[in-house]
Amino acid sequence: MWNKLAARYDLLESIMILMNYVKDEDLRKEMQSLLKRIKQQVVKLEKVMAEHAVSLPPRPPSEIKITEDIESMTDRYIFIRMYYSIKRFLPVHIVAFQQSTSPELREMFKNFLLEEMELFERFENLGLRKNWLQSQPEYKTEKTGAGEIPTIMEIAQLWSKITGRYETIEFTNYTANLARDPDLKAAIAIGRETLLKQISELEKIMQQFAAPLPAKPPEAESTLRPMDAISDRYIYRQILRGVQSFLPVHMVAFQHSTTPALRKKLKQLLTEEIAIYDNLFTYGQLKGWVYKPPSFKG
Repeated sequence: MWNKLAARYDLLESIMILMNYVKDEDLRKEMQSLLKRIKQQVVKLEKVMAEHAVSLPPRPPSEIKITEDIESMTDRYIFIRMYYSIKRFLPVHIVAFQQSTSPELREMFKNFLLEEMELFERFENLGLRKNWLQSQPEYKTEKTGAGEIPTIMEIAQLWSKITGRYETIEFTNYTANLARDPDLKAAIAIGRETLLKQISELEKIMQQFAAPLPAKPPEAESTLRPMDAISDRYIYRQILRGVQSFLPVHMVAFQHSTTPALRKKLKQLLTEEIAIYDNLFTYGQLKGWVYKPPSFKG
């Protein structure tokens, strides 16, 4: 929290400085929205840190006014600074969400993440509309239809994502045979249905753009006798680690997507994975299967 608040203070100061040089009204509107959202996050972080008696980093000035104009401080330069500031912090929010074991703090970090995903999307749309962002090379084949054409990066991310889903469904089918706890078996079944739905959606998108698909895994695994050495706690932790490790994969795909329809789908997959991790972590806490780190006592 201390590092996150210090970073929010730094961003606030940067926004207030750069706002003095903004000339484009659309950019000014987005930066005002960003400034408002970051201030709201700062208030929440300061409140939580005060509750836990954690000292605060030095606050930035409440207002910064600069009258001298600098010609080299263009709207494009200011946009790029803000765009990459938001982009850089998205993985940081993912880590904070993953590492939090307190339900209240995890909810706060999750909301920060979802808020900045929305801000990132708005800034990217603005940058593409103003030609402040460069278009990536497009993925074209003889079978590519009319309409939006994905970039090479987007197809690579889709291929990586569906490969990961194939590996995960194969592992899920295997662990379904080994789990004994009824609640865990039900959770695995729900997760399996979600995976199958995502795989179907990704396959349709790949086929739509005539992109090659990786080899599919077997439909199901059959294990006749459970292995006594493999506990439900071990199975749960492997599943949790799998979901945890896939969150950054979803984030990278979302960050690198510039095609609106595809970015919407990738954002949906990331949001679903965040909810799955949140629910799975809470379930593990109820079962006593989650590692509990040392508590902070201020």
